[in-house]
Amino acid sequence: MTDDTAQTPAAADPRDPLDPPRAAALLGYAGAIPFITAAVIVFFLYPRDEAQTVLAIQIGYGAVILSFLGGIRWALAMLFPEDEALLKKLALSTLPALTGWVALIVPPAWGLPLLIVAFWAQASSDVAATKRNQAPRWYGGYRVRITILVVAALLLSAAGMLLRS
Repeated sequence: MTDDTAQTPAAADPRDPLDPPRAAALLGYAGAIPFITAAVIVFFLYPRDEAQTVLAIQIGYGAVILSFLGGIRWALAMLFPEDEALLKKLALSTLPALTGWVALIVPPAWGLPLLIVAFWAQASSDVAATKRNQAPRWYGGYRVRITILVVAALLLSAAGMLLRS
């Protein structure tokens, strides 16, 4: 006979579900739309002036989103102010913003790969934080899924540049 009152680890804390809250999922995936839209424009219209403008906007948006993701990590680190590694975690949370800034000032041929690497690195870091219980259980997988969309869009832009340069 089984004990129906026993809780599984996944159900132990209803405030920490395995799936992201609906609002976070909706806004997160909606945040990928500008990346995708820009990528389609760049892919089909590069090197036209309009496509180069859209590419600059896409890189700028990527820098802003990286800054936002770093801010999330700063906030998560601040939840544990007694953590001996707080200074390290706060310092590392500034790297996405600094990387995005560099992507803005280098040529797009360098900025796109830099953003691709930075988004993958941030997603990997978010997965690790989730595994260490320093982020909600849903956060790592959610970040990987959105990162796949973002990186695919950035790769499409890069392909458009390479194919039409």
